[in-house]
Amino acid sequence: MTEKAVFSPFIKQCYVCATVCMNVLSNGCAYGFPAVLLPQLKLPDSPIPLTKAQESWIAAVLTIAMMVGNFTMPILLGKLGRKNSHFFVLIPITVGWLLIIFATNVEMLLAARIMHGLSFGQVVPIRAVMIGEYTSPNNRGAFLSMNAVAQISGIFVVHLLGYLVSWKTSATICITFSVISFVMTFIIPESPSWLASKGRYEESKKHFEWLRGLKENDELMELIQARIDYRENENRSSFKEIIYKVEFYKPITITLHISLLGYMSGGMIIAVYGPTIISEVMGTEVDPQFWLVSIDILRILTSFSAVYFMKKFNRRTVTFTSVGLCLAMHVAVVVYIWLVKFGVMYHVYWIPAVLLHLQSFSVSAGIVPIITVIAGEVFPLAYRSLGISFSTAIATAFHFVILKTFPYLVTMVGIEGVYGINAVVICYCMIVCWFMMPETKGRTLQQIEDRFKGIEKTVEEAEPLNELAK
Repeated sequence: MTEKAVFSPFIKQCYVCATVCMNVLSNGCAYGFPAVLLPQLKLPDSPIPLTKAQESWIAAVLTIAMMVGNFTMPILLGKLGRKNSHFFVLIPITVGWLLIIFATNVEMLLAARIMHGLSFGQVVPIRAVMIGEYTSPNNRGAFLSMNAVAQISGIFVVHLLGYLVSWKTSATICITFSVISFVMTFIIPESPSWLASKGRYEESKKHFEWLRGLKENDELMELIQARIDYRENENRSSFKEIIYKVEFYKPITITLHISLLGYMSGGMIIAVYGPTIISEVMGTEVDPQFWLVSIDILRILTSFSAVYFMKKFNRRTVTFTSVGLCLAMHVAVVVYIWLVKFGVMYHVYWIPAVLLHLQSFSVSAGIVPIITVIAGEVFPLAYRSLGISFSTAIATAFHFVILKTFPYLVTMVGIEGVYGINAVVICYCMIVCWFMMPETKGRTLQQIEDRFKGIEKTVEEAEPLNELAK
């Protein structure tokens, strides 16, 4: 870290974002892989025949392993730091791809999915923590949104590969993303926030200035002063005491409802059960793989526009506009299916095609990006890794239930019933977020933390920060 910077702070932050996103891209491929694997294993000449129960476990076991990853991440982030933890997260995803490449039976596939789930459970907290701490407030929302772009791009890439090549060849290509991310991680510095939390203020200052330059020293001073105050008044709280702190339970509540919005909006379900949903809504005469790739392309294009939305508009504006559109599309799908079922209108495949594409647009334009953005912004530094991991673990339990029960719900209540249930839950989450979610755009992480605590610094209280800077 030299005095004279070769690259601008923005370029350095872009590099950090690209490093994390390459890891997220590989995990996105892993998440969408069942939509490639299962149809090919159902073919008559399949080398690994599957039962229906085995199919559902291959799709859903990832979420169980995710919970293990969620709970191990706070320990890793706290003990190893952000950079070394990122190295660690890349191990299970790589092992998972290798198991798939050399798989000869169902057990190896399940083991691979478990490794993928462990990695996915770990990457969800660390991607929000790293990009939230490494980037400037003005660009943080856009950088955090790139996580969603990377995840959706990974799903698209694996779906496209599955359309063109075998599932083993797809896995061989996907593992390269993890290798690239591993190599890129060597160059990034340690998080200034983590260094400050360990009392290593000089290193924190040096790494902060490498990442941000000299124009954002106010945030650095806020961060260091907050950590000095915390360490001076540090009182080891039990987990029970922590969860009753307003700066912990409010972000947890907000994040859980935002995450539940993401799952019930259909984005994740389409990634795994896309062919089934398309056939149920659009009819069995259409080619589900073609329409799935079409939806994936739209999601990628929309994800890039979401980066602009996060940069241009307030978080609440993006959230409630996209959620409102998604809710309307769910209701429209239910109404359309009922009208066709009761003979009020004839089935016209392009109508549900438009509805599914608009649903996917709403998910990619605001709902999926806002999950990562809010998770990366609302938790205080002292409980950031714990809070993100704890909320992600609970959300993962929701995720498992949704994926595991989806095939059975379709059989019991039909696809229109599933969309109706989702619409009710989306409406509930929307109401909760309306009253609880603060506006975080343009605020530093320390300012957001202080707001949850009810702290507003006066000019006089800010003076010691200027003295500390000297």
